[in-house]
Amino acid sequence: MRARRRLAMGMGLVLLLVLGAGVAIGADQEEMAASYVGSDMCVECHEGYQEKLAKTQHGKAGFAKLSDRGCESCHGPGSQHLEDPEAFQPRVTDLSKADQSAMCQTCHDGGSQFFWEGSAHDTRGLACTDCHGVHDYKSETAQLKASSSMEQCFSCHKDVRAETWKRSHHPIREGQIGCADCHNPHGAQSDKMVNAASINDQCYSCHAEKRGPFLWDHAPVREACTNCHTPHGSNHLKLQKTSVPYICQQCHSNTRHPGTLYDRTRLADGTNPANREFSRACVNCHSAIHGSNHPSGWALSR
Repeated sequence: MRARRRLAMGMGLVLLLVLGAGVAIGADQEEMAASYVGSDMCVECHEGYQEKLAKTQHGKAGFAKLSDRGCESCHGPGSQHLEDPEAFQPRVTDLSKADQSAMCQTCHDGGSQFFWEGSAHDTRGLACTDCHGVHDYKSETAQLKASSSMEQCFSCHKDVRAETWKRSHHPIREGQIGCADCHNPHGAQSDKMVNAASINDQCYSCHAEKRGPFLWDHAPVREACTNCHTPHGSNHLKLQKTSVPYICQQCHSNTRHPGTLYDRTRLADGTNPANREFSRACVNCHSAIHGSNHPSGWALSR
């Protein structure tokens, strides 16, 4: 009985292997049955695509040197599509998003695209063609589907768009910097896909004066700039998460001097003035808040 079961299982396995081989052979034969017809044949029907493509890197002579197949480099042999356009669509349109991105990465697999696989955008099911249009695009820079990189990012990150309209913000909407100045949308080794090794290093690329080491360090600054600042926008000065003294009291709460929490009953309201709240509160005295190199600056006061 056991011998018969083993024989049956073996025959079943052989049958599956034969059937699988038959499917693979059939697919190869179908691919072989199609032949390349050349980009000139594609242009006869798809005129508008060629005009836009000519303005991009895909339409330059350099791309032709990389691949002599033209349109068929990505879309595959076009003879069957030419015979029956409805029955045989270009293969890119039939691919999953992951396979579409893999198609792009046959060329775009280095530089800023090196970390695409496993990146935040990749793992959330996005494809290259969700942001970039090979034929149909609005921005010639990077062939984006939106008019600019900022608008392309904001099409998903609407919360960030709202933050850029707060009173204190990086000059993103003014066009002086863009999202890609800090983030690599194709992936990075660091948190939040920032271009530097860490969030602090990214901030230091502009705010070099805040980089240590200092003789007297401020621990939260050394740990992360985002402990106190929100990078995209804030309604408080200097992109602070909240205003002083409250931001200081998130750590320095009821310790040392003044030994009392600041609340609405202790702030200057005309009837109960608080001298420590004048102007910049804690920073009136502790002005070297990011760190001090003064021998007597242990309290970050100079």
